[in-house]
Amino acid sequence: MVIQKLPKSRFKLGRDKGCEFLKSQLNADGSFGLPERGLADYYKVPLALMVSGASAEANRLFQWIRNNGQTPEGDFGPRPEETVGYPYIYYNIWVIIGAHRQGHFDLSQKGMDFVLQFYDADSGGFYSSATERNAGVLQDLWVVSGGGQAALYTGRLKESLGVGRWMKKLMDLQPNYPKQLYSVYSRAVGLHLQYDFQEESRFLLNANAERDEYFFHPGIAAGFLANLFKATRDTKWLGLAEDYMQLAEIASDFNFSSLRAGKVGWAASNLYTLTGKTKYAEIAARVGDNLLALQNEQGAWEFGQMSSNDATAEMVIWLDEIYQALAV
Repeated sequence: MVIQKLPKSRFKLGRDKGCEFLKSQLNADGSFGLPERGLADYYKVPLALMVSGASAEANRLFQWIRNNGQTPEGDFGPRPEETVGYPYIYYNIWVIIGAHRQGHFDLSQKGMDFVLQFYDADSGGFYSSATERNAGVLQDLWVVSGGGQAALYTGRLKESLGVGRWMKKLMDLQPNYPKQLYSVYSRAVGLHLQYDFQEESRFLLNANAERDEYFFHPGIAAGFLANLFKATRDTKWLGLAEDYMQLAEIASDFNFSSLRAGKVGWAASNLYTLTGKTKYAEIAARVGDNLLALQNEQGAWEFGQMSSNDATAEMVIWLDEIYQALAV
């Protein structure tokens, strides 16, 4: 694929259109959306507003979170039922990263203190459970990656390096990579190759998938590892990031047609910035153009069981990452 000489500002325009959709749901008190949706709707929104230039609106939302959304322990809420499952901390890490990037260090540091209660020092990963802490508890690639990213932003380098080692272990255990990526680990079992078929997408990603699978896995891993390289200048992390992107390089058109490709676009943008390799620019542009094709007239995105606010905030962020890398 050759990058077409199209205006790179198309990614900025899509980002800003999505931002306008989000801004339309900000409330007078600084909160976002419907009160009963709570964390499930707002967790990505402050960062989406900030990267789109709506920093004042993001600041007001962070102020609302400071006064109403953070518990004394550092958790975030209100939490509807959908936010209390195995990816519990995934919701927290978006608020932490956004708060830290905009300078709300009280929210981010206290929030990270809470998330570190999920950290497994023995494996280097994060537990995929709100309450259980033992060798049998599952640790999912996307949950671990998110925890590592939040740790990196808040200066918890020890835990970030632990996540890097966890990802190296996960890669070393793969039986059929890059055609397949198994994504769940526990200390008791190691890499989980056996699972309930109804949960298959949680455990296995196929490069040639023709149905909805977790195509964000190579992106969320490679994006974190690229950032870990930037923090440490240790080239082994950059090499591991490129290893995780090998699946994306051979992935089916179906995988790329999904909004789940957004994180792959972020990782490719990050790797293009670091390596200058054209293949990463091509992947980033491919993802960006697919995202634009899926954006509706209101500036929003819809995807499966995700709320339009959730999907829209995330796609705004990935379009910004692609715009940063490809704009000239």
